[in-house]
Amino acid sequence: MNRLNQLTAIVVAGLLTLPPAPLAAKTRKGDKLRNEARAEEVKGNLDHALQLAEQAMAEDASDPSYVLEVRRIRFEDAGMHVKTGQKLRSGGQLEQALAEFEKAYGIDPTSDIAAQEARRTKDMIERNKNGGQSRGAATPDERKAMTPTELAREDQQGRIDALLPIPELKPLSSEQIDLKIVNQKPRFAFETVCKIAGVNVLFDPEYNQQQTIPTVSIDLTNTTIQEALDQISVVTKSFWKPLSPNTIFVTVDNATKRREYAEQVVKVFYLSNVTSPQEMQEILTVLRTVVDVQKVFNFTAQNALVVRAESDTMSLVEKLISDLDKPKSEVVVDVMVMEVSSSYMRSLSASFAPTGITSTFAYTPGGVAAANSTTSTSTTGTTTTTGTTTGTTGTTTGTTGSAIALNTLGHISSGNISLTNLPGAQFEAVLNDSATRVLQSPQIRAVDNAKASLKIGTKVPTASGSFQPGVAGVGVSPLVNTQFTYLDVGVNLMITPKVHQNNEISLSVDLDVSQVDNYQNLGGINIPEIGQNKATTDIRLKDGEVNLIGGIIQDTNSRAITGIPGLANIPLLGRLFNAETLQKDKTELVIALIPHIVRGPDITESNLRGVMSGNSTQIKVSSAPRRIVAPEQPQGAPAAAAAMSAPPATAPPMTSTQAAAPPATAPSLGAPPATAPAIGAPPATAPPLGAAPGTPQATAPGGPARVSFRPGGSVTGHLSDAVTVTIYADDVSDLTSASAHLQFDPKILRVINITSGDLPQKGGVQPQPSKNILNDSGQADMLLSRPPGEGASGSGGVFTIVFQAVGRGNTSVSVSSVSMNSHAGPIASNTPPPLVVNVE
Repeated sequence: MNRLNQLTAIVVAGLLTLPPAPLAAKTRKGDKLRNEARAEEVKGNLDHALQLAEQAMAEDASDPSYVLEVRRIRFEDAGMHVKTGQKLRSGGQLEQALAEFEKAYGIDPTSDIAAQEARRTKDMIERNKNGGQSRGAATPDERKAMTPTELAREDQQGRIDALLPIPELKPLSSEQIDLKIVNQKPRFAFETVCKIAGVNVLFDPEYNQQQTIPTVSIDLTNTTIQEALDQISVVTKSFWKPLSPNTIFVTVDNATKRREYAEQVVKVFYLSNVTSPQEMQEILTVLRTVVDVQKVFNFTAQNALVVRAESDTMSLVEKLISDLDKPKSEVVVDVMVMEVSSSYMRSLSASFAPTGITSTFAYTPGGVAAANSTTSTSTTGTTTTTGTTTGTTGTTTGTTGSAIALNTLGHISSGNISLTNLPGAQFEAVLNDSATRVLQSPQIRAVDNAKASLKIGTKVPTASGSFQPGVAGVGVSPLVNTQFTYLDVGVNLMITPKVHQNNEISLSVDLDVSQVDNYQNLGGINIPEIGQNKATTDIRLKDGEVNLIGGIIQDTNSRAITGIPGLANIPLLGRLFNAETLQKDKTELVIALIPHIVRGPDITESNLRGVMSGNSTQIKVSSAPRRIVAPEQPQGAPAAAAAMSAPPATAPPMTSTQAAAPPATAPSLGAPPATAPAIGAPPATAPPLGAAPGTPQATAPGGPARVSFRPGGSVTGHLSDAVTVTIYADDVSDLTSASAHLQFDPKILRVINITSGDLPQKGGVQPQPSKNILNDSGQADMLLSRPPGEGASGSGGVFTIVFQAVGRGNTSVSVSSVSMNSHAGPIASNTPPPLVVNVE
């Protein structure tokens, strides 16, 4: 019993000294839930997959595999909701997008992109609610939840947001005015135009003393307010700038006043497509060289430029950076390498002594002959001489033979003579035919004008040099003092693409297709023999065009014959005394390159258009009037009524009787001109283009009018020539107003002018049509009206459109809607068939 107790104590002590066994962390239920989560992840049901992964982690939260699975799926699920929110936001569904971003942030609170997108979407919603104004400061409830640091940052951001940009005048009316100023002071000219526009004007106190032009005469016919101010500034050598949305400041235009009053603007440009310091430096060189911007600095960490310049210079800087900071073109090149090799070998042997006769005649002495013979034995020796400078080793080899006395020749018997390697006969026929086909089709994507490399294969070591050990030794391996380099064997491609405007691609190609053909043993080292096919070329291809830069064919035929000399050459019978081996090896290599443009040059018409930039000493840019979106019309409102309520761009121009005043009868500057209409509104004398919604429409007398193009059918013109087309109407009664919507191909035609035809001009009336020409989209709207009570009847042209041919080809010009009105109501009319224009 004592021995048993002692044995038990020893076993227990041994068990206690062993390391503790790890606990089994995984559970069957947890593994099952994790596998189900992975299956749902593959299906794309990431929300359900996350639930299953969290359930698996709940089974054993100490298992790292469960924890990592939850974190990975949580990241993917949050990213999926962010992408869904971005898609909804691009479609205008801001509320739904915000819900997706908030859900993504709830799934993964560490997702910065989800927080950024949610914040950005909230600002968009607030801006829409506030009529285009950005979201203001934080609410009191939001400030209560902020830390002191966050409050300080909020106040700082508020001060930054309160900084005002460059003052801009309120959108001036693009309504054209007719104004003539004769022998008036420059100050009077500015005051008159600003009074028409409803804009206040302030003058430099020294303007009258420094003004060198006493009087000015200027004709402002068919001129907008913006153009009138600019033209007066040029004629009077004055400089004006906006101080507020409804006030301008005027002073003399000279270098001193420019430096004193020209506004300086500071702006940060975040470049999103510049990827290298060289590109950033080139943009800086452009700004300093072309627009003479001296105060510019590049901030590499944010890939940004900080610029301080005058407002006109800043506008030019904005255009240049917008034109230069564009995404680079990209191409995908399909590389197809196909190598076909075949080997054919035939060995045919049915002969006596197919490899020739190599028999040996041997004599073995015996009996009396052996007693009278002497034997010579060959010796092999090695002599080594060792010195301080040289060492020589030599080997001598001899043969063994027997010497027989002549008086014993009679005692030689057949038993003393033997033959070895007697020729035999054999029959052998071997045929070996093998073919190998290697096809590699890698794909490489490269950025425009940047090198891209592709290596597919292995690295093979080869000896590149050796060195002599300091101490000579015996039996040292050659690998000890040999240097090795590794060669890339396989498909090695280096390509530099350049994308052109016409969907063509220039490729600078360096292609190397290699393989190990054999190994040679040199000095105890196996050196690989590399078979290489290399092509270096510059080519230009169209998108999708196939280019073969390979097509190497190698054909090798060999024939070997062995046999007995003389007998092997006997016709027919020689087959019994020889063996023939025939071998044919053929290798064909085909290499093809197929480029595809995945992102082309994004160069628009705006990038190609030149802009006015002032003179050699002063940068001055001009801007066209901004388009104002017309308010939505009630459903059922006539199209003509909608046109009349459109922005001033479509309103009829001011006539000479509606201008501010002729020079001789100019009103006092303290009161507005008596005949000046309200800016942005149609003339008070313009008749309604149609009855109000709900009012019964009367039928115009005379029946429906027939509308057509003149010339009709088709018209032919030459490139850069003017093509004149008239919208003609027959049998029109009491025409008071007309409008039309024109459509054309902007790649072939551009509208350069629209005038009224002869029909609206009957009775000496000269109506000027209001036009809205959109050459970029190939559309134009036109509208004209006659004074009330003076309707025109008969047939004639309503509108005359002058096109300029800017491209060759055939196109059609169509009018989608024609609206004509009389005092009694709308005039029924047809839609004319399209006009075919051929530009040669």
